[in-house]
Amino acid sequence: MTGTTVGTGAGLPAAASGARRVLVAFDKFRGTATAVQLGDRVAAVVRDHGYVPDLAPMSDGGEGFREAFPGRDVVIAVSDAFGAPHPVPVRRHRDGAERVAVATTAEIVGRADHDPPSEDALRASSRGVGELLVALGRAGVSSVLLGAGGSATSDGGLGCYEVLRGAGGLSLAVTVATDVTATFLAARDFAGQKGVDPRDLAEVDRRLRDARERYERECGVDVASLARAGAAGGIAGALAALGARLTSGFEEVARATHLRVRAADATLVVTGEGRLDASSLEGKVVGGVADVVPRADRLLVVCGAVARGARRRLEERHPGVRVVSLEGRVGAVAARRDPRGALAAVVAEELRARFGEVSSAGPR
Repeated sequence: MTGTTVGTGAGLPAAASGARRVLVAFDKFRGTATAVQLGDRVAAVVRDHGYVPDLAPMSDGGEGFREAFPGRDVVIAVSDAFGAPHPVPVRRHRDGAERVAVATTAEIVGRADHDPPSEDALRASSRGVGELLVALGRAGVSSVLLGAGGSATSDGGLGCYEVLRGAGGLSLAVTVATDVTATFLAARDFAGQKGVDPRDLAEVDRRLRDARERYERECGVDVASLARAGAAGGIAGALAALGARLTSGFEEVARATHLRVRAADATLVVTGEGRLDASSLEGKVVGGVADVVPRADRLLVVCGAVARGARRRLEERHPGVRVVSLEGRVGAVAARRDPRGALAAVVAEELRARFGEVSSAGPR
């Protein structure tokens, strides 16, 4: 392990001396801004209006998962999805009396900046995940929390599995925190997002079925009907076969950052993600944050784009919530070109509408 750096994960904030506190709990806007970048911009607006920002970068297991936890980073070099060595940050996080290493498949075998051609997408391997776990075990780490989301792979976790089997199996306790509840064979449904040509989905099906049979034959675990096993192209299922525990990525972040306590104490909670759609209410960040806010009229959801059906479902589930689409407000081009600027304008407008203008004596 090399390259120790100070982490910036969120922790439980100090009391705000009676000032109005705004909890800022964004997920990333994929391809345009990270959760930390969005949170920092909104926090500046909150401060400008005389309120106290409480930053809690969120993740459901994919991009940004490691950064959601307080701690310090070390760097380990492993193979990326296409076999090239690259540095992977791992966060050393204290969970009560236990020290946990936090990493995410998005940073180990993550998606490229653009969809690769079909033949490359099929070649993407999860070997780097196995390499990282072996390295952590040899370094004396006893517990790992692995975010499973944002991977470039659809290999059913076979690359990861073969590395670990070759090393004698899992030598440490692994909890896999997933961004979806999909079962193992349903990993096929996400292959297109990773650049797999529709004509090659039959090959993905075959690989997943072969991997499932192998895991059952060699480990005695049938991952076919196991919830969350399809996360990260099936990496979650491969690790479950080897003895890992599967859980919700959002719930892990919410617990570690004391999100429920912070939401209960906030005057306003602001959250959002790149696109609000049906999946947003099924274990993703926006749905999770909405569920922990005691009063929906204190919740502002700002997303890059908003599907009509998802807006309706969120409003029905949480009457009083306010939902804003940046595309609807400034247009699709402007929303993608400057999402942080558009987001800042929306939050400033909302603060004025809710609490009035800032005076020299502070907020009214």
